[in-house]
Amino acid sequence: MKTLSTLLIVSISLLMGLNEGKSTLANALEGAWEIESVNGEKLAHRGAMLIQAPYAFYTEFDVEKKTFVGSQGGMIEITGNKVSLNVEFDTWNPDHIGVNYEITASLRGSQVTLNFEADGQSFEMKLNRTDNGSGDLAGAWRITDRMRNGEMQAMRLGARKTIKMITGTRFQWAAFNPETKQFSGTGGGTVILENGKYNEHIEFFSRNPDRVGADLSFDYKVDGNKWDHSGLSSTGNPIREIWTKQ
Repeated sequence: MKTLSTLLIVSISLLMGLNEGKSTLANALEGAWEIESVNGEKLAHRGAMLIQAPYAFYTEFDVEKKTFVGSQGGMIEITGNKVSLNVEFDTWNPDHIGVNYEITASLRGSQVTLNFEADGQSFEMKLNRTDNGSGDLAGAWRITDRMRNGEMQAMRLGARKTIKMITGTRFQWAAFNPETKQFSGTGGGTVILENGKYNEHIEFFSRNPDRVGADLSFDYKVDGNKWDHSGLSSTGNPIREIWTKQ
């Protein structure tokens, strides 16, 4: 799995780099993607990539078997035509955390092809678009405030972070600490926004596979770079959170 993990990290770095580097590619590459093939072969599991600057996540999972296979992601920087991803979590190989990767690619319509070398091997990865990353909540968000004992309280922001990526049709959250290389969990699936309601359908959950298939609905409001999220948690308890766009 080490080789595939590396190539997925590299592919994320390229896509995010293109997104940051040229405005014409930003609209084309932000959103949700699915892996079609790696070196002409299909993956054994479903592979979904979410790209919303300045983050990108990649996850493999099996909805029918309620199996979480693995996930990785991080932040990007770009200089000229060189793109680097600073890996912040990798459930396949924590040794990748803190490492930077580079790659090149070509985009044609709704498909992007990545060609690169990783672990001494050459790879070609094809990804197909799922959505274009548009909508009220499209972006990468970090939780910054939470209701405790009936009052909203600002959270102490340190190395540990919880990031939630939302595109036009998909979502994924991940909790991790890049400094300690600790991974606390992730979950994701599909999302629909309508009439002030945030409705998600869970397709994978690293902590509890029994949550796969669940549907949750929350109220949401957006004010500038703040997202006010409220309703009942998966355990039925009332919650209210403020997420800040990154």
